[in-house]
Amino acid sequence: MNKKKIYNMTLFAVFASIIMLLGLVPNIGYITFIPGIASLTIIHIPVLIGIMFLPLGYALGLGFTFGLTSLIAAYVYGKTAFDFAFQNPIIAIVPRVLFSLAAYYIFHGFKVLFSKIKNGKTYSFIVVTVVTALFLYFTSVGLTKVTGWDIRFIYIGAFILLIGLMILYYYFLSQDKYQNLTYIPSVFITASLVHSMIVLTLVALMKPLAYGEGTDILGVILTVMSTNALFEALIAVLIGSPIVVALFSLRESEEREDDIIIWCR
Repeated sequence: MNKKKIYNMTLFAVFASIIMLLGLVPNIGYITFIPGIASLTIIHIPVLIGIMFLPLGYALGLGFTFGLTSLIAAYVYGKTAFDFAFQNPIIAIVPRVLFSLAAYYIFHGFKVLFSKIKNGKTYSFIVVTVVTALFLYFTSVGLTKVTGWDIRFIYIGAFILLIGLMILYYYFLSQDKYQNLTYIPSVFITASLVHSMIVLTLVALMKPLAYGEGTDILGVILTVMSTNALFEALIAVLIGSPIVVALFSLRESEEREDDIIIWCR
């Protein structure tokens, strides 16, 4: 067994353990504020971090582990109809595996965009801006349907939020110390939103009653995307980005040390 394979297996075991810990201990990975109404999922953060350091097979394994914890958690401490929907292995596991697959290619897509294409940083900023703007637009429509609020005020709020998010993102991109890793927040934002959309859509297709009988499912999904999902994406950026930057820096320093040792020999 070569060194690289041992490294991948060890790293996978570490991230899988973190995912299981977050998923199986109540209110750590799945944080519930108001049962059935307000909750946040942060387990996708270690999944995304692991995906950035592991091959595709291990990335899918992390997604499967994520889904397995969701399945177990639904049986152990599920309280609402939406929680019980995840007692179906297809709903609990399949979206998380698809999410890990999508996240793997999102990560490598942004990486290529930055390293291989001229003005990649600009294109990345445009992509993230467009994706975030589309989510805010559609969720504004959904929020209007659910609440009945004036769409003009919701649009104004969404526009202000978009401007604020993009200013923060641009600030990160402009920092020289993150010059080689400025695509990382793009990955966290895009992959987090994709995760929420995949899960909510599959629940709607397979267990529509989980949203409540007679509920405007599309409106609920769009509202959740504009609140919970957006907060999950922001939390992923704030927590995950510094960890990834630190881990990449650590790996680079270790690789330089290995090169020095080999050279000295």
